[in-house]
Amino acid sequence: MRRYPCVGIGFLGIILLVTGCAGKGERIDLKVPIAYGANEKVSATSSATVAILPFEDHRTNRSHLGTRYHLWGGESHFSIPNGTLGESTAQAFADYLRKKGWNATVVRGDGAAEVDVTITGQLVDVGVDASSSVGQTALNAKNQMVVFVKNHADGSQVRETLTSSGTNQVFWFDPEDAQELLNELYNKNFEKFVTDTSLDGKVVKLRR
Repeated sequence: MRRYPCVGIGFLGIILLVTGCAGKGERIDLKVPIAYGANEKVSATSSATVAILPFEDHRTNRSHLGTRYHLWGGESHFSIPNGTLGESTAQAFADYLRKKGWNATVVRGDGAAEVDVTITGQLVDVGVDASSSVGQTALNAKNQMVVFVKNHADGSQVRETLTSSGTNQVFWFDPEDAQELLNELYNKNFEKFVTDTSLDGKVVKLRR
């Protein structure tokens, strides 16, 4: 009978270890964004060439991707392991569009000079926060970006603001939980862009 208090204390110790113990200012790397299904085979690809430039980062706080608040105090920050969020976003967008049959590539500088369509963008508010309490961690994520399309064939332009948000609640927190939630919002925004536009020949148009 004496072992039951020990079991209770041991279980509480595990909770404290998993949810509460972490050094203040610890960095947690997230592999974001990742386009879902980017490796799927595409049956047909458009002949129109589309150049995507790295997105401009207009977030208020560009030092990290969000914060994990630990149960007993202390904070950790989510970050991408290398490169910039603007470059990663452009690459994920190009991967997603290629899955949909677009001939899209990421370019820098003068590389966009001889293409049919140029896409640029701005990251307005992108991030995920995780708050731990006893037995659970609540995650909240948001993703707002503005996409600009320039059609070189006729000089027309398209501008679209893409916004999504999401929440999740888990018992044992893992960095993949934050990664998956943020990636889900990226792909929702990419999907909305493809749904709202059409590639007519060598010109991108808003659907009516």
